[in-house]
Amino acid sequence: MSRRVYNLDMVDRFVLGTVGQPGERAFYIQVRKAGQNFTFALEKAQAQALTERFAEILKDARATQGGLVRDADPLESPIESEFALGVMAITWQFDTQLIRFEGQAMSGDESEDIFEEIVSDTTDGAPAIVRLTLTPIQVRSFVARSVSVIKAGRQPCMLCGGPINIDGHICPRAN
Repeated sequence: MSRRVYNLDMVDRFVLGTVGQPGERAFYIQVRKAGQNFTFALEKAQAQALTERFAEILKDARATQGGLVRDADPLESPIESEFALGVMAITWQFDTQLIRFEGQAMSGDESEDIFEEIVSDTTDGAPAIVRLTLTPIQVRSFVARSVSVIKAGRQPCMLCGGPINIDGHICPRAN
């Protein structure tokens, strides 16, 4: 079976969003191109690492000029993930001044192989992959929104730093 490849150059929307209550949220990257939505699941820690890396790329490439487009709209329904992201890679393309994002699925469709790096499209059992070409403005907007989405989770305990659930929190330092 051939690898599912989502080549989405010059997308209309690229955002991070969540579904659910703090402590039970599911994180998604949603991409819109030509009226079609594509949604990819990821973990909160992945979202945070991706956001930090995008910010570093923008700083290192000195791609700080240009406007910031605020996108506060919710994720578009239906929210059905194409696949869960595993390995991700970001590349600054000097010649075009664009950013290339690649996100590979956690594992292959037909096998239990675990790939710890992005593999070639010709690799047997290669998992699905999404490839995006993004402008610095799109990435800057993604970073701004992602920071607020990630911070909107459960508040940390002042004593131990652990998250406080809606129904309370057992703090090991409060004993």
